[in-house]
Amino acid sequence: MPFTFLHTADWQIGKAFGSLPKEVAIALTEARLGAIDRLADQAERSGARHVLVAGDIFETETLSPKTVRQALARMGRHRDLVWHLLPGNHDAHRPGGLWEQLLAEEPPGNLRAHLAPSPSEIDPGVWLLPAPLTGRASAIDPTAYYDAISTPSGALRIGLAHGSVHGFGSDGDAAINISPNRAAIARLDYLALGDWHGVKQIEPRTWYSGTPEPDRFATNEPGHALVVRIEAAGAPPDVQRVRTAQFAWVRRELALRASNDLMALEAAVDAAAERPSDVLVQLVLSGRVTAGDRQEIGRRLKALDASLRYLDVDLSELTLKASDSNLEPLGAGGELRWVGEQLAKLIAEPSPEKSAVASEALTLLLELAAEAGGAGS
Repeated sequence: MPFTFLHTADWQIGKAFGSLPKEVAIALTEARLGAIDRLADQAERSGARHVLVAGDIFETETLSPKTVRQALARMGRHRDLVWHLLPGNHDAHRPGGLWEQLLAEEPPGNLRAHLAPSPSEIDPGVWLLPAPLTGRASAIDPTAYYDAISTPSGALRIGLAHGSVHGFGSDGDAAINISPNRAAIARLDYLALGDWHGVKQIEPRTWYSGTPEPDRFATNEPGHALVVRIEAAGAPPDVQRVRTAQFAWVRRELALRASNDLMALEAAVDAAAERPSDVLVQLVLSGRVTAGDRQEIGRRLKALDASLRYLDVDLSELTLKASDSNLEPLGAGGELRWVGEQLAKLIAEPSPEKSAVASEALTLLLELAAEAGGAGS
């Protein structure tokens, strides 16, 4: 009989985002809890009754009881779903640790915490083989025990694990290695993995779902879950990616020649999410532009900043064209005009360091002069 389930991982509930402004960090932290509801919605749409969470449900092993209760309450609301939770390397299962705290909170009846490497029949003819972690690193492949596990003839075998299969992981070099051939060796119909924060197919039966809510400026397709349907034991799984993210994190490096070159960025923001307020942008600008274009770029960036959740801009490589510098805001004569002309000359210097400093100074001078002129009009 066909079996459909949702594969997700790396929720990292409780992540603080301390490097971002407080109001942004609060919104991102809340979105990680909100991802539970969006996952439930995708599961229900697909007809799945089981949600498999492949580790790192929580950011750390030392969360506040309230944060744990909030996550449990969110899952408990969706009574028609069964949530299968696996300890990962961020929330490893240790004596007296997070998972004992979770169980002490009297979790909802639709939650299954898989704290031991012990197979269980989660649906008639469907066996789950969990590989929970007990630390941030492991000298052995936690899925190795699958090979010796026997299940009834014709039953589906689904592995649930957290780690790296080929030298990458969410925190750099892999601390937990999993054989890329585990699905074939252990006769699995599907191996649901966590740790890599983007969608990744290792082979037809082995997938990373990635995190349901992005947490950094990455290009590995975060913000999704996988709807998996298996028709029968031995049949190839049908795997469909579904979007679950609220926030989109967009990083762009743009070489500008004029202010209109920002249109590509503005189009990318429009396409990233339904609302600009759900977009975070990290922007690196380079190139040589006229003073007029530089001022227009500044105006457009201010407008963009007002609509986005967060904007981080690096303008250190964006310089002015000395020969085209428009010094009109500085007046026809006087000290400001003289300073502007001297800076324009320095911009033309062969020294990149002098040119860059002079360009930044002239840009600031022109912006201040334009603002003063506007205020007096």
